[in-house]
This record gives sequence, C-alpha cells and structure tokens, in this order.
Amino acid sequence: KNVLEALGIILGCVKPKPSDMVYLNESLGRVIYTDIIAKSDYPSSNKTAMDGYAIVYKNKDKPLKEISDYANLDENCALRLNTGNEIPEIFDCVVEVELIEKDGDFIKIKKNIEQYRNFVFSGSEIKKGEIVLKKGELINEQKRALIAYLGEVLIEVYQKPIVGIITTGDEVVFPGFNSNSDKVYNTNYFYLEGFIKKLNAECIYFGHVKDDPDDLIKIYNYAISRCDILISTGGSSKGTKDFTKKVFQELEIDTKFDETTVKPGKPLIFGQLKDKLIFGMPGWPSSLVVNAQLFLKPALKKLSGYTNYKNKIYFAKTIKPMHSRIGKDYFNRAIYTYTKDGIFVEPLENQDTSNFFSMAKANCLVWLDTNIGNVEKGTLLPIIIID
Repeated sequence: KNVLEALGIILGCVKPKPSDMVYLNESLGRVIYTDIIAKSDYPSSNKTAMDGYAIVYKNKDKPLKEISDYANLDENCALRLNTGNEIPEIFDCVVEVELIEKDGDFIKIKKNIEQYRNFVFSGSEIKKGEIVLKKGELINEQKRALIAYLGEVLIEVYQKPIVGIITTGDEVVFPGFNSNSDKVYNTNYFYLEGFIKKLNAECIYFGHVKDDPDDLIKIYNYAISRCDILISTGGSSKGTKDFTKKVFQELEIDTKFDETTVKPGKPLIFGQLKDKLIFGMPGWPSSLVVNAQLFLKPALKKLSGYTNYKNKIYFAKTIKPMHSRIGKDYFNRAIYTYTKDGIFVEPLENQDTSNFFSMAKANCLVWLDTNIGNVEKGTLLPIIIID
C-alpha cells in the first residue's frame, strides 16, 4: 500500500473512545468530548480596566466629591475603583488616577476625556450561550485556564487510549546490560514509550520477547485484552526469525496490509481484532520513527478524540538535491529552518535505514512520493514536522 492508502485503511478502523468526567485539575492534556458553552455573559457586568474614578460623563468638568461607598451614589460624586471592579449603572466613564487632581474631598479631571473611557462592557468578551471550546480540542494550559475562567469544575473529555508495547528480538538487550558485538540496545522501547506519553495516552509495556512464536502468541493474546492499540517492534519482515505474520494468523487478527511503499519502514503489518488495532512495526529504530509519525500518531489522536488528527503538511525548499526511486514513498530525515524568505530544509547526509543517529537529529521528514524520483536543489517539497 502507498502512504495514503495505508493511512486511509488505518484511520477507517479507528473509532474514538467514549467519554469520561474529570475535575478541572485533572483535565490538562485531555480532549474535550462536548462543546463547552458559556452559561452567562463574561464579564457578567461592566468592569473597569484601570484604577480610577467612576463618574457621570456629563459632569466631567465639575469638581466631584470623592467617595468609596457604593451605598450613597449620585451624579455629582466620583467613586474610587480598582482594576476589575464592577462599575455601578449610574456611571458611564472611569478616569485613571493619573488624570485626577485632588482638592480636599473633591477631584478635578486634568485632561479632556471620552465617554465610556476604561469600560469593559458586560458580555464584551463572551456572550451567554456562545461555544467557548469545541468538541475535539486539546485542553492545554491556556484552555484549562479558560475553563477555570468560566467557573467550570467538571469537564467531559474522551477517555485516554491505552497503548501496549511489545519489543522482540534475540539480539536486543536493555541499556545497562553487557553488550557484545552481536547485541543491540532496546532503542525502540524508549522511543515508543516517550512518543505515547507525549500524546497523553496510557502506556503498558508487556516486556521484551525472544524470537519464539509460542511465547509471542501468548504475550500478544494477553496484551490485546488489556489495550486499545498494540504495537510490537521487530519480526515484521521476511527473515527466518520474523514471526509477526504467524502471530497475526494464529490469533485470527484481520490483517489489512503487510507492507507499504514507505522507505525506511516498508515492513509494516497492520491488523484489527474486533475494535483493537495492532501494529507490527519494523525493528530498525529509524523505520519505527517514520511509521510512528506517519501512521501511529494520527490513529492515536483520532482514538483520543481530536478533531484535527491528521499530520499537518508544510512545504519547504530543499537546499540540496535528494535521491528517490519511482514507486517508493521516501521520507528523508532533515532539518528545517524558518527564514524571512520561507521554510528551507536540509536533508541529513546519512539516510540509511540502519542509521539512527541522523534520525535522532532530524526535526522533520521530507516526503518524496512514489511519482517524484530524484529532486534538484531548490525544489519545493512537502514535509512533516517531528514534534
């Protein structure tokens, strides 16, 4: 499958999670399940934008008696207010402290002023019944503060997806263990665990499994019962110890496809068992990163309830030529920079599947699609930001 075909199949299998109620202090990083609607005008009454004196505008040229008591208001007084205080209806102007000259118990205004000066009108910010935050929006720190601003305490959000990880391979060990030349460190676990948590999903690691099909079937079967998405790394290609396809068959997982045109990352197996999504990812870390960015991220965001779950595509000019072959979707690791003349992208020197150092340095993937072939310096190309 090419990229768009594979992505369409994956997203077509995703149904967003049901809802959950959380307290405001627990809502950061959650996705809004129903529109949040203002229950009243904001502000609910006229407020002053400055420290000053509330006056009746038509009397601005008279000496006005200074008061601080709301109980005895009339047209010939000046009520002392602090920023944010409610302005009584009798007044239609607030004069800053800096423009006031005092004469005993009276004040005079030193400068020509306009009516409704320093007024923040009732409902000027938000009207009652207005949609303040929409279904599918992520609650970040600003939006959580906005919910607090509205006085809300309980928020309906989507449930967090639960994502399971299985790493495989006889040659894989964890950092800290002695490693000889035929061993590699478990880079994939550390990438995926961080990737999943950054997207505000729950992560369960079901452990590292040697290349034994019976063990893999047992772990897979248990893991699928515990999570919404299961990701295994390694074993998805055509080597003598690549058993992921066998596991899919034994567990009767509906395999939607078993490879793509993506480079690096062709051997991606994707399937579904009831409402569970299963990704058999490649073992090379660089291939894993590409597939996670292209396919896992939008799937996980849709499952989490995001309205805007698809990857954003930007366009950048390459400052170097790049190689690709017709029939393959190349995703070259690169560094993008913003300038006054637009976005420019510099492909990193090493694009080998086996090289993770260049992938770790990249901040974007440059997409050379199946029809493009080699490209020259200065070509405008689509990029996906690695954020």
